[in-house]
Amino acid sequence: MDLALVQTIRTKEETKSIRGMTILDKELFVTTRLSSEVEVYDSVTLNVCRRWTLNELIDPYDLAACSRNKCLYIFDCKRFEKSRKILRVDAGGKLIKKWSTGDNWGFGLSVTYESNIILTVFDKNKLNEYSSDGQLIREIILSSHAGISYPFKAIKLTNGHFVVSHGYDDNDELHRVCAVDVNGKLKKTFGGKLGSTIGKMHYPVDLSVDGNGFVMVADRLNSRVLLLDSDLKFTREILSKDKHGLRRPWKILQDKSNGRLFVADNELNNNRIVVFDSSRHITRRQTVA
Repeated sequence: MDLALVQTIRTKEETKSIRGMTILDKELFVTTRLSSEVEVYDSVTLNVCRRWTLNELIDPYDLAACSRNKCLYIFDCKRFEKSRKILRVDAGGKLIKKWSTGDNWGFGLSVTYESNIILTVFDKNKLNEYSSDGQLIREIILSSHAGISYPFKAIKLTNGHFVVSHGYDDNDELHRVCAVDVNGKLKKTFGGKLGSTIGKMHYPVDLSVDGNGFVMVADRLNSRVLLLDSDLKFTREILSKDKHGLRRPWKILQDKSNGRLFVADNELNNNRIVVFDSSRHITRRQTVA
């Protein structure tokens, strides 16, 4: 059964790529490229609630929410400066704290079950884990033997391992989703050389993990979203270009309170968020023939 389209959201500036989406207390927060403004939507009605400007913010690359601390974290790349920053703000846009990540930068930010923050460092093949007040807890160097290069997104699992997406362009040999331990050693993989058939991906950019350990993957250049089980085995293609009109998915976000799936679908000057009802479909295990 296909996921049903609920609504398409057009952001204020459709010409700017959507860089981040997160949900906190039934509100959807959205950031766009080279903008200091954060758009806020009611995550149920999908109507615009408000917009606020964070003067500290220059070029957001991702954002994440912490339900325990009731705050947002925004990674500000500041592309032409050597010092990048993570900003901690409340839901109204008040700056609570900020800290430098030095020359470490990346496209992926996530919050762990301990309320720590993971920055996926794109060009150095590592993960930085910070406390909520900005202290660097650990660096996880992704093993060179694992073949992981240009990681995009990492999410910490409840067993202490991390699931990581990687593979940037056609010159990268491997485009995969991997599970690694706290030492960066490879445990499981899905994918391989780039491709469009089952078992292959082309530019896997974003991840989402549900309470059952199922992993959703935004397979950007194949214009689809894949579902993997907790062992990183292929379950099914849940969104595609042919069935759902998907173009270039960049971010995926599950609203576990109402079973909706948000997809930031960026393409040239026509960027949008497509919202689907996934309540009956996401974690249903299916057998692949």
